[in-house]
Amino acid sequence: MKNHLFKLLVSILLLFTVIILSVAKDTDAKPQKKLFKDSAKKIVYFIPQFSDFKEISEQDRFFLKKVLKRAERDNIKAVIFELDTPGGRVDIAMKYISILDKAKVPVIAYLNPKGISAGAIIAFGADRIAISPNGLIGDAMPIAIGPYGIKPITEAPPEEEAEPEKKPTDKDKSKKADKGSDKKPPAKQTADKDKKPVELDKKTPEDSKKLQEILKKLDKLSKKQRSGKNKNEREQRIADQKFLTVFFKELQVLAEKNNRPVRVIRAMADPFQKLTMEKDGFEHSKESPLTLSAREAKKLNVVDYLCDDKEDLLEQLGLSDCELKVITKTPTEQLMSFLAHPAITAILLIMGLIGIYVEIRTPGFGVPGILGVTALTLFFLGHVSSGASDWGPMVIFFVGVMLIALELFVIPGFGVVGILGILCVMISLFGAFGFENIDTAVNVVGISILSAIALSVLLTIYILPKSTLFKRITLSTSQNSSAGYSAPHQEDDSLLGKIGIVHSKLRPSGSVMIDNKRYDATANGEFIDVGTSVKVVSLTGFQLTVKKITNTAEDDEANNYTMVNG
Repeated sequence: MKNHLFKLLVSILLLFTVIILSVAKDTDAKPQKKLFKDSAKKIVYFIPQFSDFKEISEQDRFFLKKVLKRAERDNIKAVIFELDTPGGRVDIAMKYISILDKAKVPVIAYLNPKGISAGAIIAFGADRIAISPNGLIGDAMPIAIGPYGIKPITEAPPEEEAEPEKKPTDKDKSKKADKGSDKKPPAKQTADKDKKPVELDKKTPEDSKKLQEILKKLDKLSKKQRSGKNKNEREQRIADQKFLTVFFKELQVLAEKNNRPVRVIRAMADPFQKLTMEKDGFEHSKESPLTLSAREAKKLNVVDYLCDDKEDLLEQLGLSDCELKVITKTPTEQLMSFLAHPAITAILLIMGLIGIYVEIRTPGFGVPGILGVTALTLFFLGHVSSGASDWGPMVIFFVGVMLIALELFVIPGFGVVGILGILCVMISLFGAFGFENIDTAVNVVGISILSAIALSVLLTIYILPKSTLFKRITLSTSQNSSAGYSAPHQEDDSLLGKIGIVHSKLRPSGSVMIDNKRYDATANGEFIDVGTSVKVVSLTGFQLTVKKITNTAEDDEANNYTMVNG
């Protein structure tokens, strides 16, 4: 009886232990995480896409970041952002991932209808993914766009190297002889009965091997020449591998974040990732990145919801009792996004540079200067509002302009200050795009500067002289001898060595009085104040070059000159 009881107790304990272990295992395998906070307000923000099927952009990323901060501040239930994109740059997609990972409110990506390439990567960074029944997701293989075209960045299997030829053994020779015994040796041929048989040329194995090696080398050289590659292929593979190691690991982390199939998501970016029905529930054997329809993606747990519209999505999320607020860009934000477009920034930069050039070439400060400053201000504001840069580049630009103006109008000659000013202007123009967007900056700034130079030349030679505005600010009257005007003789050597007094400050150009006559003059590398005695050291055309009198003899001569002319 006691043995019976003991066995029964042991059986109950074992059963109880098995139940506890299985429950603990299930709990560890599928940790349940509550998505929405009970304490949050019953409000959901919905961010519609600004335009249909467009590439991801820095402007939209920056707007999403602002809305997520606002959502955190307002303590709402969730944020739904709409995507319909063919993709875009990988670095921008990774910035989206960083924003979504740091979000303090649940974020749902709504693919309406397509999330291709970088769009798919962004969607995987959200807490949940919804897709339109007619949608697509996938094709996230990274590509590099360069001067030689589009190149996929992949972990391509290494090309199989040709195995070294083995020396034939006696056994191989005997087998080869046996196989060839049934065939007639084509050593001799006869064209007709009357002609003697002609022996065919025989090539040794060494000659054949050398020929094959030469052909291989020629083939490699021709391929290299056609592709335009200058870098070592091995180094390029290592550089690609460096990027892919991080890229594929990031996809793995995103997949594991919400228990999505890692191999399926990897296949969307890796054309050499094969899928089988037994292991993955889907057959994919082509060497191409995987793209799934909405229903296929739902079946494989790549997305969470199939929904017809945002109201249907709210109901599936269990938030049908929440207020749905559509958050759109304000007119100012739309304008700033428009100004940050590369084509518009190029136009603004050209207008700004030409406006400043025309203003420098004309007296006073008028319409060209105002237009130039306004265009450059809008250029920088567009990039600041889009999040590409902060206020730093704009401040550096105006510091550079001030340094250039200081060099032109205050400091004689052109030296360190002017060079620093030009450097500040160039750094600010590139910095406005963000230094991670250096390729775009080089293209836009380079094209803008060249265009501004070409247009400035055209304006100076052909357009400005004929314009009403230019005629108003330039002197068009002539001074004829009949009206009593006379011009000084060119190269009047009698003025050399003459002593005079500065009539208007030389900085370094101005005017001097010599023998009660006023002459245009330039100081010899210095600024000279009004009333200072100077001496003519050279004469070029109508322009005198003078220097300040410094020695005693010249001072006495100058004093006598002042007394006589006083």
